[in-house]
Amino acid sequence: MNMKLKDLFPEVAEEFADIEFPNHLATDSRDVEAGGAFIAIEGEKVDGHDYIPQAIENGAGLIIVRKGKKPEGLTVPFVELDEPERDLAGIASKKLKAHNLTDIIGITGSVGKTTTRAALQKVLSPHFKLHAPERSFNTLIGCTATIMAMPLETEILILEFGANKPGEIRELTEYFPPSIAILTAVAPVHLEGFGSVEGVLREKKEITNSANLRKIIFNNDNEYLSEAFRYYVRSMGVGENKDADFVISHDTSEYTLPAMSFVLAHRPTQEIARFTANIWGRHNAVPLSLASAVAHELNISLQECADSLRDFQALRGRGRVMILDGGKRFLVDDAYNANPASMTASLETFGKVKCSGKIAILGEMRELGENSAMYHAEIEPLLEGIETVILVGGIWREAVKGDYIFADDWKSALEALRKIPEWQGLLIKGSNSIGLGNIVKEFEE
Repeated sequence: MNMKLKDLFPEVAEEFADIEFPNHLATDSRDVEAGGAFIAIEGEKVDGHDYIPQAIENGAGLIIVRKGKKPEGLTVPFVELDEPERDLAGIASKKLKAHNLTDIIGITGSVGKTTTRAALQKVLSPHFKLHAPERSFNTLIGCTATIMAMPLETEILILEFGANKPGEIRELTEYFPPSIAILTAVAPVHLEGFGSVEGVLREKKEITNSANLRKIIFNNDNEYLSEAFRYYVRSMGVGENKDADFVISHDTSEYTLPAMSFVLAHRPTQEIARFTANIWGRHNAVPLSLASAVAHELNISLQECADSLRDFQALRGRGRVMILDGGKRFLVDDAYNANPASMTASLETFGKVKCSGKIAILGEMRELGENSAMYHAEIEPLLEGIETVILVGGIWREAVKGDYIFADDWKSALEALRKIPEWQGLLIKGSNSIGLGNIVKEFEE
């Protein structure tokens, strides 16, 4: 749906009226593509209007600003909007309605959204023409940018729905109503915005109010989601619990690098397949199985899903296993994010790996609200058996009492690591804002 600016914005300046609205949108001046649109968004810490010169330098063909904030001397076409994010979301919503899509798949949850999305792309791409976000574009403007770049021939659209405060999932669902909703987990994440895990659950459930919804696929091992949806007539549960519709079975209590292996069975039909993938931890069987459950709903067999996922590679920062020194050592890059659920799962897996000289570099878990120290203290028992633990961030100092190395930032953590001459396994995990991914880059280089 390539439309001219005058068709979308009646008040646009006459000199720009016949310009076509770009398919590529960016809110970061560094991500601008030649001829694309740069949307100046006012954030809590950064105002995109300050980066308009950089966007133009990078080739922006259209600048979208809030009314009253257009800089003087703007040299490229521009549009002024009252509410840039919502006005553009309305345009994206109209584009969705103009497409004859087979399905819109919306993924939400405290953890695992992006891994589930990547697995979905693997199992569905041999059968459908897909469109999905390039990265974790899970906000209103992120979903809008994804939709505006959607090719006309798209059959299935995959979106991630994220939220930091109440009302965001409802808004995403109203603009971009999914026909299939995936709920990966409910955990104590962004508690500063939601107040409690129950508040997180209420927010995630908003996706099921979609006007187009026909199926809910959820993590049956998550107590909050199981309680909410196990008796829902249009739902299918996935997990290790034997009452799930899709039952996950693991072969062993030990974890063997680099592959994770499990068996997935569709209980109603007794269809079964064995899955292997190069991804960290048995907990990641859930996102792969959620993706396979969606594919099964779309008449793709479990064996076909297993075949598609055999070469699945974990994404950067999300359980990627890096083999070092010709197989003598390994690094687990789980540095993109951290909350109590994902931290627990990753450390439990690390505990099951048989190797000598284990090191864990763990960044603090942020946005956990007033009980943050308690959540960190609950992690401490999982640190037993790890020879060296480097804890990054002040919350750890308050929460734990053991013999650990404390670091203020990723640079000091890296310095501490360099003083340890011999190790075989290294786990790196923490909230993304701490920057532990920079330590991973040191090994990549």
